[in-house]
Amino acid sequence: MRKNQVIAFLIFFLLPCAAHADDGTRLASQAYQKANKLFAAAHYKEALPLYKQVLASPPDDVSVSDIYTRIADSFFRLGDYRSALDAYRGALRGQRRSARPATQYWVGFCCFLIGRDEEAVSELLKIPELYPDSGRWVSTAYYWAGRASERMGRRDRAAEYYRKAGGDGRSAQGRFALKKAEAVKGGQ
Repeated sequence: MRKNQVIAFLIFFLLPCAAHADDGTRLASQAYQKANKLFAAAHYKEALPLYKQVLASPPDDVSVSDIYTRIADSFFRLGDYRSALDAYRGALRGQRRSARPATQYWVGFCCFLIGRDEEAVSELLKIPELYPDSGRWVSTAYYWAGRASERMGRRDRAAEYYRKAGGDGRSAQGRFALKKAEAVKGGQ
């Protein structure tokens, strides 16, 4: 008899809880999909509250880092670079390694856009240091580290970063960066 009471208790109380959890996951998935549609339609301001809502209880198939990235991208497109910076930093926590170079770039670039040049250089230089095999992110990071250094009046550093961004000079971007290095060096 006691065993039957335990089973009845489990069925009566725990199954509705499990169904409620499934409803929560389904609702979070729907909210995330709606936010993504708003984002795709350039309705960033309307997407933000939905992303923030989903962040509190993310669907099983979406990582918290992905949600933070969407929040950051929304703020960035709205021109709120300080909020974007905070959200990109949130995305870095727990993010898979393959996604980090891009996010790290956006952290550094947001610092650049809000005029925190020393911090921008520091954040951008993390890319070649931590993710040296991340392709274009390395050269792009060096380029913007050069721009931030130039803005601070540190021409030697700027020229060095531009040269690193230019690499072998085979691409149009590489040739441009190498010309910037020469121009900065010549302007000393």
